[in-house]
Amino acid sequence: MNKRLLGIFIAIAVAVVVIVVCCVMFLTGSVEVRTTSSLTLDDQTVASIISQSGISKGDSIFAIDESAAVAAVEKANPLLQVVDIERKFPNKVVIYIAERTPLMAIALEQQENEEQLYAVVDGDLKILKVVSASGIAGLTAVSNFTLAGGEESVGSFVTEKSDWLKGIVEGAEKVSFVESRFTSFVTGIRFGQTKIHVKTNTGVTFVLKNVAEIDDMFIGAYTYYNTLTSEDQRRSGYIYLADIGWAWSETDVA
Repeated sequence: MNKRLLGIFIAIAVAVVVIVVCCVMFLTGSVEVRTTSSLTLDDQTVASIISQSGISKGDSIFAIDESAAVAAVEKANPLLQVVDIERKFPNKVVIYIAERTPLMAIALEQQENEEQLYAVVDGDLKILKVVSASGIAGLTAVSNFTLAGGEESVGSFVTEKSDWLKGIVEGAEKVSFVESRFTSFVTGIRFGQTKIHVKTNTGVTFVLKNVAEIDDMFIGAYTYYNTLTSEDQRRSGYIYLADIGWAWSETDVA
């Protein structure tokens, strides 16, 4: 055997050894669930999350389907969010879990002689649960808009008017109204044909246009609100975008 062939065989042998070693080294040895400081899960729930993820000991950590794992866990646990799935080499996988924060309540289409039910949704517009009127206290009430479905809708996402609702949430986040601060400041959202009324906890209402940049609309209205020196104006009336810029009106401009 000449030196060239010998070199090829040695290279192949080394490659095979490396592949085998990697296959053994990078097999999942443990799967761990970690939560935020505000969330505690019992052992049974942790075990269920690991099982639902489909990540098993002995599987290659390179073969993990993160999208499928996230979808499966979040479908089975509507109130939880998979923040990240991290591979810790050589053989450990960590699933990071956070609790979803309820923000808004949207009425479900009511059937004749049935109790009015509401979908509770978070900032991603995921339906976390379905409750009666007594279960929506403290949430931002969305009116003049209803959702089809019932209990079976839990775990799904609101699609209709989602861009506008998400835009309002994003605009609020940009001015630091995150999670519970959002529900404290924004008490109601009412849809109109061309405008959306955002009722604040002080009493004044932001009148926003149904546009793609509704997050910027919210920021503009809130920025103008902060310039008001009259307590009467901060506690009542309507803030809207006029031809010359943001303005306050005692009466509705819709």
